[in-house]
Amino acid sequence: MNEQSLTGMLDTVWQHLTRGTADRHHPARHPTLATLGPDGPDLRTLVLRAADRQSSTLEFHTDSASPKAAHIAENPAIALHVWIPKARLQIRARGTAHLTPGDETLFNQLPPQAQSNYTGPIPGTPLPYNNPSTAPRFARLLCTLAEIDALTLSDPHRRALFKATDSWQGIWIAP
Repeated sequence: MNEQSLTGMLDTVWQHLTRGTADRHHPARHPTLATLGPDGPDLRTLVLRAADRQSSTLEFHTDSASPKAAHIAENPAIALHVWIPKARLQIRARGTAHLTPGDETLFNQLPPQAQSNYTGPIPGTPLPYNNPSTAPRFARLLCTLAEIDALTLSDPHRRALFKATDSWQGIWIAP
């Protein structure tokens, strides 16, 4: 991977994100997502399901009744963080998110234990939970990126900022 040019840096970012969708052991598989809730920023780790460079989108799956879904409905601004230790690469991204209904075929392919994550207690509710739901709350969380900040901790450190509004051309910035 080539981080010596701006194009190379952006290529590296997307190579890691794409690899995270296919390799369950790759660190990009589990980014940290930040939303804004009524009490301020809220962070959680999700599983990256798809990365599409052409549309600048990342896809995750979630429970449509989760606090993050409510946060996004109120304020769609999100931030993401990925740390790739071997490459010594930090990826930070900002954008907007929205939920769409989950794919029923994909949901039906999930093991029963995974399906129960979308039909059992609503995330964050006190246990024991006495109101089981029969309707799955499986949803797709689509994040459209507007900005990517990539930092390599090589010698010397190199940092680049890419924005959708600049057609992802990027500029070098101080680390």
